[in-house]
Amino acid sequence: MKELAKHVPTVLFQTVEWNELAHELPKISRRIIQKEGYTELLAKQKELLAPLGIYLKEEPISGTLTMNKASGEKLLTLYFAQLFSKDGFFLDIRSNHFKSDEDKLIWHPSPLWTKFDERFRQGVLKVYDGFYTDKNDVYFEGLEMIGLIQPDWSDEDKNKLAELFRSQFGSALTEEMYFDLDHFKTSIIKLSDFMLKKKVKIPKDFLYLGIYLVTLYSSLEETHAKLPVRDIYLKVREQEDFSPQ
Repeated sequence: MKELAKHVPTVLFQTVEWNELAHELPKISRRIIQKEGYTELLAKQKELLAPLGIYLKEEPISGTLTMNKASGEKLLTLYFAQLFSKDGFFLDIRSNHFKSDEDKLIWHPSPLWTKFDERFRQGVLKVYDGFYTDKNDVYFEGLEMIGLIQPDWSDEDKNKLAELFRSQFGSALTEEMYFDLDHFKTSIIKLSDFMLKKKVKIPKDFLYLGIYLVTLYSSLEETHAKLPVRDIYLKVREQEDFSPQ
């Protein structure tokens, strides 16, 4: 957890409601140390991800994953697919937890996992859906559902927040994009500074989303390749099991 947290801008922690987060700390500890809920979630994620060529192993794996465009696309597929899971998801998708076997991705997840509040999870999906399908109203609705936009804000403030959050995506019109962890951290710092200025506390789930994204970026920047993010999201969404609720 310490290794992960050092990559998350400290200002993000300042925007989270600490009373809410304090209740999470014992839960995080039980999951990391006692592996609480690990076996149950592993079984569900095995079923979810196997059709996508991603296979989970409870026992440690030997070997390393060469980060290139192909493995990067698999990790992006994994990232989006887990967001469609109502059962929760494993947070740490750094490349050292994977190996490749021909066209398969083998994953030994660490015991750090979470389960989003359902409204938050649906909001995240709406943010991605609105962005990648060029539906601005859906994008803004999603930002409000995850607590980044407040209903009583002015249109100017709503648009500014939306642009700050959009900066992590690159451009919806760009077919492929590079992943750069430093760029992502900068966008999170700007976003958090804006939320602090507006005196808004964001839900704990946003911190978990931030950790999830940090591990994604740290892996994908190793590819040094442009990745078709929009196409991968749409392919995952179009899978029967991943249709939006």
